[in-house]
Amino acid sequence: MERGIASEERIYRLESELEQACCRLAKTAGWFCRKYKGPGRRSHPDRLFAKHGVVFWVEFKLPGNKPTELQWLEMKAMVAAGLKVDWCDNLGHFKKILAAYERSA
Repeated sequence: MERGIASEERIYRLESELEQACCRLAKTAGWFCRKYKGPGRRSHPDRLFAKHGVVFWVEFKLPGNKPTELQWLEMKAMVAAGLKVDWCDNLGHFKKILAAYERSA
């Protein structure tokens, strides 16, 4: 769960725009991508990605923003349960996350 790296591309004004750009990139690379809304879990990461048995979650934030305290707690609990979770605030960081998991897929 590393912090996002300074953006090398356009600045997104809405979190959903960043999310959509990242999902387009992932789908183009063959990743299954789904929005997830955990019932009763407002702090759950935004998206699930999967490919060839490799599954990970990502919480998206606007550039410069960080997960909330509740989101940190949820992500830590997920990691403790053996799940792969990360967060990002720009497309460049998401590309690095995707590349890291691509090597495992």
